[in-house]
Amino acid sequence: MNDDDATNDDDKRAAEAERMAARALRRASESGTRGSRASGQRSGQQKRRRSSSSRDPQEVGSVLEGFLAEQGWESTSAIAQLTASWAEIVGPEVAEHVAIESVGDGELHLRADSTAWATQMRLLSDSILARVQGVVGSESVASVSVRGPQAPSWRAGPRVVKGRGPRDTYG
Repeated sequence: MNDDDATNDDDKRAAEAERMAARALRRASESGTRGSRASGQRSGQQKRRRSSSSRDPQEVGSVLEGFLAEQGWESTSAIAQLTASWAEIVGPEVAEHVAIESVGDGELHLRADSTAWATQMRLLSDSILARVQGVVGSESVASVSVRGPQAPSWRAGPRVVKGRGPRDTYG
């Protein structure tokens, strides 16, 4: 074999490779998968169209709201939100002296440190109710009741002795 035959064979192989590449390019452009390897897809796979389904990424807040509604925990969540943001609703000074005791049957029960704070909160109960309803909604809380401080109990056990109780305590 001489050099001319070797060059002709190389030229034939190169021409055949070019024809194969051109055919592959034509097939890829006809099927619409041109460039799929660059995007990380295999050559045999076709791109899938994305449809909005439950498997698509969603915002956490909307998913949690849906879950709470599904479980029937909306009112519980509203009460938890009220408790967490109590200092923001009434202010830090009031929150220091008045705390949420319970919420039930649409009524918010508050407990104050002193009778003075309890009286003040009773006078402001309408404005407190409006602020609370702005945060949790009117269906969760319909009224506010304020209780003063609890008096200490002198009962120490199951048996009680009749009488006036400890008289020399406050001496």
